[in-house]
Amino acid sequence: MKHLFKYIFFLSVTLFSVACSSDDDDEEVISTLPPVTHVFYKNADELALTYDTGGTVSQTIRNQAYDLYKQGKWSELEALFKANNLNGGWPPANGGYNIVDDVPFQMGQKFDRYSGAIGSYDGTGVPTLGGSFTSPIINGYVYTFSQRALNQPENAYDFYYEIDVVNNSLPFKSQIGDVIPWFNQVGGGKQTMWKIPIDINTGYQKTWNKLAQEGYVKITIKKSPSGKYNNIVGTVIQQ
Repeated sequence: MKHLFKYIFFLSVTLFSVACSSDDDDEEVISTLPPVTHVFYKNADELALTYDTGGTVSQTIRNQAYDLYKQGKWSELEALFKANNLNGGWPPANGGYNIVDDVPFQMGQKFDRYSGAIGSYDGTGVPTLGGSFTSPIINGYVYTFSQRALNQPENAYDFYYEIDVVNNSLPFKSQIGDVIPWFNQVGGGKQTMWKIPIDINTGYQKTWNKLAQEGYVKITIKKSPSGKYNNIVGTVIQQ
C-alpha cells in the first residue's frame, strides 16, 4: 500500500494527456477522462448512502444512478441528479470514482486545496482553515482548477494553499480517487479525502491549523484567488 498512491497517479499520467498547472486558465486540459476500472461500492444501496442519507430516493432512481456511475456516464448521471434534486446538486461518492480506501500518509507528500476561512476573518493574523478534500502534488505536478470539479469559480475562493506532510505518524488515513466531471468542469483530476478526526475541544473536525499545531502538516498560503487577502500570501502555518 505504501506506493499505491504514486502508482495510481503515474499510471493515469502515462495513459492520459493531462495539463499540469492550475495557474493558467487557458491551458489545455484533459480531453479523455480516466475510465472506470473498479467500483468501490458493491451495490446501488451502498452508493446511495453517499447522497441519500435520509433514505428517501426510490430504488428505481438508486439503480439508475448506480448503473450510470459504474459505466462512467457522468453527464447522464449529473442530469439524473438535477432532475430529481439529489444531494443538493453535488455528485455521489464525494465526487470520486476508482476509489481506494484507507491509504496511509507518508512524510514528504504534498497536497493543495482551495477554500475560505472558517468563521470570521478580517485579513489580520492567520486564518483558520479547514476541510477534508485536497488534490495531490507529485514531483511538482499541479492539477488545473477545472480538473478538480469544484462548485464555484476560482476567484470565489479566498485561499489557495499547499499542505506538506511533515510526520510519518498521522493517526488517520485517506481515501483517494479520480474526480467526477461536474458543475460544468472537466474533472479527471485526483482527489484525496483526509479522514480527519474530531477535535474533542470543539466537537468539530480538526482544522488544518490544529494538524499543523500537532506537528503533522505544514500549510503554506500560495495565493488569494479572490484577491481579498493578498497581504498574507506566503504565510506559513506550522508547529
